[in-house]
Amino acid sequence: MQKYVVRLKVKEFLEAQDRKNIATEKELASKMKIAPSQLWRAKLPVEDENYNSPGNQFIAGVLKVFGGNFQDYFYIDEISLRR
Repeated sequence: MQKYVVRLKVKEFLEAQDRKNIATEKELASKMKIAPSQLWRAKLPVEDENYNSPGNQFIAGVLKVFGGNFQDYFYIDEISLRR
């Protein structure tokens, strides 16, 4: 079975953080109105057991803090679900 998920473009995300002069993960998480752990998990490699796909609040926070379009920071990935 196939499923679509949202993935973070980590390089573009980090570049936007740098452009906005947001020095710490804690500061960025606060601006995005999410927990720092949520930010950390979304930036991990997909294969990491601690990885989480970005959720609604994460996506909204990125667009609010950095501006731009969804496609600037995210992409859609198709995955296979194991049975």
